[in-house]
Amino acid sequence: MTQFIKIIPLAALSMLLSTAGMASSIDANNRNPAGHPGTASEVSQDIKVTQVDNMFLPNEIRVTEGETIRFVVINKGDHRHEMVIGMMDNLRKIAKQRRKNPDEIPAEAGVMRLQPGEKGEIIWTFGQIGEIDFACPLPGHFKAMRGKIYVEKK
Repeated sequence: MTQFIKIIPLAALSMLLSTAGMASSIDANNRNPAGHPGTASEVSQDIKVTQVDNMFLPNEIRVTEGETIRFVVINKGDHRHEMVIGMMDNLRKIAKQRRKNPDEIPAEAGVMRLQPGEKGEIIWTFGQIGEIDFACPLPGHFKAMRGKIYVEKK
């Protein structure tokens, strides 16, 4: 079964993040430094990400400012995994929530949960130069199963 992430308008994303206790990741111009969900018509490249138990392959990704990426994610591990894109402080909050409720359905933008053998995609637009994190926030996975996205100047 393939899971697809719903595209959420930026205004809804801001509301979602603030209601999830993550308002600190929205800057003064109401932008999320980690980016926001994109649309298929804006995708400039596909990047394949493989989840194996306790690691993402690749765990370092380079994109350019303003680029919209389709992350094609496949879980080749033996356990359920998530991929969450965001700033590390937010990922820590999400991991804490997952420790309390590991079976809760993810509601955050830029999140995908896959069972072993499943494949899905996240379409994400990177608006600012900097480093963005991704991780699996499920209990027992978060400390080792992380990666970095380096957003470089056009």
